[in-house]
Amino acid sequence: MIEVRDEGAHQAVLIRCSESGGAEGVVRGVDLALQLGQTTVVVDLGERQAADADFLNVLYRSGQRVRDAGGRFALVCADLRMRRLFDVTLLSWSLPVYETREDALAG
Repeated sequence: MIEVRDEGAHQAVLIRCSESGGAEGVVRGVDLALQLGQTTVVVDLGERQAADADFLNVLYRSGQRVRDAGGRFALVCADLRMRRLFDVTLLSWSLPVYETREDALAG
């Protein structure tokens, strides 16, 4: 699911990923955000408990695309093990990871 949220002084594109997929949704959401000129993209991984290398690569490349366009890219991840995966792979250095959607939107 992709939605545009009005967050006070700016808008944010929120992309919600399901457990069973999500890579295509992330790419579509980032494409849409960039086409609309949105500067903030938040990907909510929900209760997702696993991610393969392809999905992590899509997240990394999507974050790069948004930053290259002058925007901000953040992840919401409720699962402690998934947040640990981002730390172990050092992706958390380039992709800020938050526990809640509100924290991610606030930056």
